[in-house]
Amino acid sequence: MTRLVARIILAVLVLPISNVLQMFLSSAVAFASNQQSVLISTGAALGVLVFVVTYWLLLWRSSVQWTPSRIRRTWLIVVLAMAFGALVLGFFAAISSMPVPFAATLAGYTMPVAWILGTVFVWRETPKERMERLKTYGTDAVCCPMCGYNMTGLKETRCPECGAQFTVDELYTAQHEREQELQRS
Repeated sequence: MTRLVARIILAVLVLPISNVLQMFLSSAVAFASNQQSVLISTGAALGVLVFVVTYWLLLWRSSVQWTPSRIRRTWLIVVLAMAFGALVLGFFAAISSMPVPFAATLAGYTMPVAWILGTVFVWRETPKERMERLKTYGTDAVCCPMCGYNMTGLKETRCPECGAQFTVDELYTAQHEREQELQRS
């Protein structure tokens, strides 16, 4: 099994594991007073978020090119995930008159999902990073001028991703323009 396959399997397991952790941590609510149950539920929700953030960072840290901007946006996603959880908590506790511990448990389920979705956008590889990564392997990538799909090694000049058809000259010109643009940025 390759490292990537192992990472994907572990990534798929993060939410089921966090759900079990959320249920385990929230189970103490049954034995607590009302005020204690609110604190326990909120603490459990934050504990699950800390677990998922740590798990996800350990799993993918070597796959992400950590720039100062990406680090700042990653911290912003933590804050936004907590804000989303607070919004869910407030909505269900106030509007639906749901008990606060149960609303906090729902927030505990939504914050990790918000975190993972946010990292998908923040950690996405930029076209410049992709070109640099491909050049480290000693190949000049030929990318589709329409969608950016890597067409290196294809036997035809039609992009399998978007279906656009090109001539070899069009691909060469587009590739040269893209490299010039990446060098300027």
